[in-house]
Amino acid sequence: MKKNILITCAGGSRCVYMAKKMKNRFNVFLVDGTDQTIAPYLGLPFEKVPFGDDPGYSKRMEFLIKKWKIDCVVPGADEELLPVKALCEHNPSLLAIIPSKDFIALCLNKKKLMEVLEKLNISHLLPFAKKEDIKYPAIAKPIFGRGSREVHIVKDPNQLEGYLKLYNKKFNDILVQPYIGGEEYTISVTVNNLNQIVGIVPKRVASRKKGLTRVAVTEKSAIIEKLAKEVVEKLRPFGPFNIQIKLWKIRPYIFEINPRLSNTSTLTDKAFGNEVELYLKYFNKEKIEKAPKTKPGIQLFCYEENFFTS
Repeated sequence: MKKNILITCAGGSRCVYMAKKMKNRFNVFLVDGTDQTIAPYLGLPFEKVPFGDDPGYSKRMEFLIKKWKIDCVVPGADEELLPVKALCEHNPSLLAIIPSKDFIALCLNKKKLMEVLEKLNISHLLPFAKKEDIKYPAIAKPIFGRGSREVHIVKDPNQLEGYLKLYNKKFNDILVQPYIGGEEYTISVTVNNLNQIVGIVPKRVASRKKGLTRVAVTEKSAIIEKLAKEVVEKLRPFGPFNIQIKLWKIRPYIFEINPRLSNTSTLTDKAFGNEVELYLKYFNKEKIEKAPKTKPGIQLFCYEENFFTS
């Protein structure tokens, strides 16, 4: 029997790609916080739900999971991760394509994550403790926040004060980190529920727009693969995640870990395999056998399409 898969944030390009790709092998159901997207017109069951940080989100999701007899949830937004994890805890037969609750909580607190990475000697990009310590240029961003929202380069103390005023924040509400040059990479790390690595897919980011990767290419990198394995060994995620790094003078610096599938999981799908299917295939496997191999040199060009209705 086909499994019933529920994909959230269904109007995003990654989710649309996944829904179209998986609909022949699974029964795919879609939800989103808005119906003003392409999602209701894909010919798949769709429902509008509250956003992940809304008190009504969990109740609505629980209703739809029962109504549609969902086997597996694929969350797309950071705000949804812990509520979905809680739904899984109350329903042991329900799976979610996300890591453990502890790993999610750690990654969502960007300041705490940087401190833990430093302590475990995985990566060294500690935020400055005081304004007087800052060496410019630097990166300013919220301690809690999705993606690249409110992330800015600040070049001097005046720009930092302007940043704090713009977002009505105090210095203790943000973290300010050293600016690192070099190449940017986004790395899909497919891990099963027993913390066994299925695959690591490094993708060099060639172009971004509004925080989203528009152009990327898969590469082989022993340095990056070693880093990803170290994160899995020391932080024990027990599920798939995505690492964002800068590679400067052959040294990787982690500036973010997203405890969910990446927006570039479309490229992972093409160059390695479908992360949802791989998680289900290797669920509860103590040994990973016959895993796919990453194909280097596969390029992603992300673009928008137009859809019309009346």
